[in-house]
Amino acid sequence: MSLAKPSCPSCNGDLVLTGSGTFDTWVCPSGHGLAATLSESYERVQDDEISRIWQEARRCRPTGTARRSPTTGASMVSVKVEWDADEIPEGDEGDGANLGSVWLDVDVWDQVIWFDDSELGLMPEDQPDVEPTAEELESLESIRRAFGDSIGDAAEQREGREIAETIYRRIAHHRGLTRMLTEVGSLGRR
Repeated sequence: MSLAKPSCPSCNGDLVLTGSGTFDTWVCPSGHGLAATLSESYERVQDDEISRIWQEARRCRPTGTARRSPTTGASMVSVKVEWDADEIPEGDEGDGANLGSVWLDVDVWDQVIWFDDSELGLMPEDQPDVEPTAEELESLESIRRAFGDSIGDAAEQREGREIAETIYRRIAHHRGLTRMLTEVGSLGRR
């Protein structure tokens, strides 16, 4: 089975896989734009904008005039996304004023965002994540320890049940052994 190469929704030409640091995209060699998966988009665009793009895209339905997905050929949805300079979710305390907006095409099924030429450049770049505090690190370590302990306990319990089940099946298949165990058990009741 061969996989079809992604194609440009504008010219239908084959897209070329490119990478820039940790950000991998499929680019139209004719300059029409690029396709990025939702997860790859988090490498380049601020988290709150990607979250908003995805929320809006999931609410929309494709129209008959929608552009075709670079990966599936299915109709994409168009969403208008406003952007700002911070990574604070829209409407939360500290969220800055919107500085602009852009219409993007999204393949919800394949989780692919199509950025026409220069649209990606309009979006603010992802900011480095804040380092966790000592309290947050200790809390995470506590969760890791508790989770690890519970996995170990569950594995021991499962192993015990599997051993008991194996012994039971072997005994059940040997009538003589079953009869002998029944007799031994009845000796204690006499």
